[in-house]
Amino acid sequence: MRRSRLTMLVVIAALVVGAAMWWRAADPGEQVALTAKAPVTESLPSPRLPPSGTSRPSSPAEVPPGTRLTAVYMTRMGQAVLDETGAVLFRYERDDPHKARSACLGDCAAVWIPVTTTGTPSVTGIDPGIVDTVKRPEGARQVTLAGWPLYKFANARPGEWTGQGTDHLWFVVQPDGRRNLNCLPGPVQ
Repeated sequence: MRRSRLTMLVVIAALVVGAAMWWRAADPGEQVALTAKAPVTESLPSPRLPPSGTSRPSSPAEVPPGTRLTAVYMTRMGQAVLDETGAVLFRYERDDPHKARSACLGDCAAVWIPVTTTGTPSVTGIDPGIVDTVKRPEGARQVTLAGWPLYKFANARPGEWTGQGTDHLWFVVQPDGRRNLNCLPGPVQ
């Protein structure tokens, strides 16, 4: 009897540990972002072909920084939006897509750089009708997607989604403005 209880406890412990590992698991060769400090990168895909009428043509020389948004599908991350530098763009859950303002100011905006523009944003694979701008307190025009102001993580390299799921507030944005829930460091509701 005592031996079967001990065996049962060992099996239960193994199941709990296995479930916890499975919950956080990725492919063995995959790097997993557990915090905002753990950069996760994948090679940049080619832009999605835009549906007819959803792209505003412009040459690279005509596009000021922060004004080119491209919808992509990344192997591990899934649907995402990149700026002209290849930075993966994020949305902030404390922003309200129904109000024309950003909640990320001061120190927040030093870590999460607002995507700003001086012109009309150019899009590839994104409905131009859901792309707009809001005025920031310092006067810059921040690009929005479906009402959500866009940001990029300050030290991220092209294709890197450092910060995904940080504080359950920062998420890679999908081409329709929804938050991407892939590659999170833990469960998010």
